[in-house]
Amino acid sequence: MVLKLIYPISVIVVLLTIGTVYLHNNESWSYVDSFYFSTITITTVGYGDLVPTKDSSKIFISIYAIFGVSVMLYVLGSIVGRLVVEQEQVFLKLFSSINNLRYNPDLRNKKRFNRELVKNLIKKKLIYNKRKIKW
Repeated sequence: MVLKLIYPISVIVVLLTIGTVYLHNNESWSYVDSFYFSTITITTVGYGDLVPTKDSSKIFISIYAIFGVSVMLYVLGSIVGRLVVEQEQVFLKLFSSINNLRYNPDLRNKKRFNRELVKNLIKKKLIYNKRKIKW
């Protein structure tokens, strides 16, 4: 899981570095202020406490914001998408036995079916917990 997050996080770090270095050199802001402004720009927070004063900075920030917000949304979407796919696979394995239990002729009684279903789910949960797979 950690290796899958290295690429998206590195893209964000590169994007923040570009904005920070440009604003530090062009606006003569400190590195902290430049990083802060770059971060609030690409996360679409935009407090308004820092404002670029030069025309070249305004043009850069306009392009940077369009590109940066797009990249941030893509990165966050890919991270959430990976988590959803992993959880879907776990739930698919966990609940695949329900279909098999439903058509078992020995379990026509509703109480017996429910009892067997709970036993089966508990057993599978214990197996997944031993493998340290998150629910």
